Amino acid sequence: MTRVFGITGTNGKTTTACMLKEILEQAGNPCGLIGTIEYQIGGKRHIPVNTTPGRDLLRDLFAEMKEEGVEQCVMEVSSHGIDQGRIDDIRIDYAGFTNLSQDHLDYHKTMENYYQVKKQLFLRCTEGAVINWDDPYGKRLYAELRETVDNSSIKRYSLKDTAADYYGKILEKSLLRSRFQFFESGNLLGELEVSIPGEHFVYNAMLAASMARQAGIEFSHLRAGLLELHVPGRMQQIGSEEDTLGVVDYAHTPDGLEKLLATLSDLKRGRMLCVFGCGGFRDKGKREMMGRIAGFYSDYCIITNDNPRGEPPENIAQAIEEGLRPTGCPYCIVLDRYQAIKRAVSLADKWDIIVVAGKGHETYQLSGDQKLPFDDRKTLRELLEKKYEKTYGESD
Repeated sequence: MTRVFGITGTNGKTTTACMLKEILEQAGNPCGLIGTIEYQIGGKRHIPVNTTPGRDLLRDLFAEMKEEGVEQCVMEVSSHGIDQGRIDDIRIDYAGFTNLSQDHLDYHKTMENYYQVKKQLFLRCTEGAVINWDDPYGKRLYAELRETVDNSSIKRYSLKDTAADYYGKILEKSLLRSRFQFFESGNLLGELEVSIPGEHFVYNAMLAASMARQAGIEFSHLRAGLLELHVPGRMQQIGSEEDTLGVVDYAHTPDGLEKLLATLSDLKRGRMLCVFGCGGFRDKGKREMMGRIAGFYSDYCIITNDNPRGEPPENIAQAIEEGLRPTGCPYCIVLDRYQAIKRAVSLADKWDIIVVAGKGHETYQLSGDQKLPFDDRKTLRELLEKKYEKTYGESD
């Protein structure tokens, strides 16, 4: 039977899942992956239907893993997937919690409902769980689980509390990497490094490493699995620090956008220009929040379309603008996403950073009833190449 590692939370599921998969495979164990970017089984890649697919497709995927001799799988577990019973036929051996912040309230209505759905995953896991001790909802989840399940199977990871079961001490943060010490039960096991900047990615690496250790994986495999990891559309760098650096990221929630912009704000040498929008017919409460966050951290903002679906793009932009305007950050509205990115490139000088947020790895845009080809990474790369007459290689 396939050993399953389920990862849930608002942000960081995809990156953590990719990290954990690499670690497990470095240990010599073929590993399947089910998540937002793709479904992987051996050398086969399937285009995802949902982050967490439906019960029938999940059964098919696990049957395929059995045929291919893939005896373990890392999967992202969405709140929709839990609430709609998509994982009811799957045994979850290990579960991991990244964080919880506002998202999907168009579906769940309240944060309490959202939390209670996420909690269900941890009541089902059979071998162990690792929880973010630095997140307020993580603290609550840990306390509540210890009253209902075997205490020894519930572990905490932290970048703040040295008493946590797994503790990380950051040694270096730059645009090229993050390096940190990894402690288990107070004992230093060694240093780990990820080639993605930002404290939030260190949190992802801590969860992946902690889940691997709970499953008995040797520390040397943690280091090898994390070292060369690149996750498409997650803090993906395009261009050059010596010219204009482009960064494409999937950040589409207030918390995700704030972590992204705060990280780059600390590392920038010039200005930071932010191109972003919000999805249509989704949690409308986060639009003003994201406008306020973008305006606080950025030197210039361009509000544009994300996936407007069937909602009037002007309405979405207006809601974002209500949060952005009071910050005093200069901005403009360019609803055509290509033209918005082009505008940012034309305004950027050397040493500046252009952040294109919200879609990350996606190669399409949902507008009305159409699914139109569009790739932030390809668009930004081509425009920067044209501006500087240089070729920037693919980093996927």
